[in-house]
Amino acid sequence: MVIIRMMMLVVVTATCFLSGCVWHDYNSPKIEGVVIHQGQALAGVKVALDDGSRESVTATTDEQGHFSLNPQGEWSVFIPIGPQDRFLHWSVIIYPTGTEGITGYEGGGIGGFFSGYSSSDRVNLLCDVALVNERADKPQRNWICRAVPAN
Repeated sequence: MVIIRMMMLVVVTATCFLSGCVWHDYNSPKIEGVVIHQGQALAGVKVALDDGSRESVTATTDEQGHFSLNPQGEWSVFIPIGPQDRFLHWSVIIYPTGTEGITGYEGGGIGGFFSGYSSSDRVNLLCDVALVNERADKPQRNWICRAVPAN
């Protein structure tokens, strides 16, 4: 009985590595937040999630400045070739004037086979567009959004 189970495990594992592994993958977590300007909520501001190659999800802030970006997962085939096979990068882009976007926050990482996000992963942001001028001459890492604990 033990030998049969081990053989089945070997066959399933070998098949997975030979044909690639398929799973439902998210390139970013769910992102929620509030856009403010000097403490006042901004309504009607476009906010977008850029997954490194395109704006995949957009939202508009409500009267309280709240937005929610819910990325749709994709079915992916992945063939692992090393300990750090995947690179994930995403950005939250804010359009306070409706024309030019500002990178509010970035996330991502390098990881192995199971390095993607799940549908339950969340990031909560507080974004103050008044910081744009204050941080214009500083490195990109000084985003106008900061992660805050979930309510």
